Amino acid sequence: MNKPQRALAVTTPSDLEIVMTRSFDAPRRLVWDAMTKPELIRRWLYAPEGWQMSRCEMDVRVGGNFKWAWNDANGTWLMTITGVHREVTPPKRIVHTETMRMGGDDAPPLGELVATIDLTEQDERTTLRMTLVFNSKEERDGALKSGMEHGVSLGYEKLDAVLATMRA
Repeated sequence: MNKPQRALAVTTPSDLEIVMTRSFDAPRRLVWDAMTKPELIRRWLYAPEGWQMSRCEMDVRVGGNFKWAWNDANGTWLMTITGVHREVTPPKRIVHTETMRMGGDDAPPLGELVATIDLTEQDERTTLRMTLVFNSKEERDGALKSGMEHGVSLGYEKLDAVLATMRA
């Protein structure tokens, strides 16, 4: 049997979508926990050097909100991502909106997208497929140019380490 690739695969199936796929050496229930529990998210979600995750709130239910925020060492807001969960099917699927702001809650939004995360498991390996749907091609292209792929890849490498400790 061929093992799935651990490298992040990124495709653009339409002018409004980015699809990212990655496998993890862990059962789906552990990947789900790592993606929905604030104390675990804080351990792996990527942020540039010098950034500190100052808020990580997750109300993982349909209609529940989430908020992730990063500050610099002086406490200045650098980025905020907020959203609402539209679909929650543990441990298989979560769909939520995401609104990003460069700065705090008062900063203008950079646009909203819908993120769908599907987790499938085979032989205690989990494949994550995340589909991001943007409102325009310009927003999608801006995300691609932002270095998002690099940050997601680095975060998932950290997630590998978190999952290894969870399995132990």
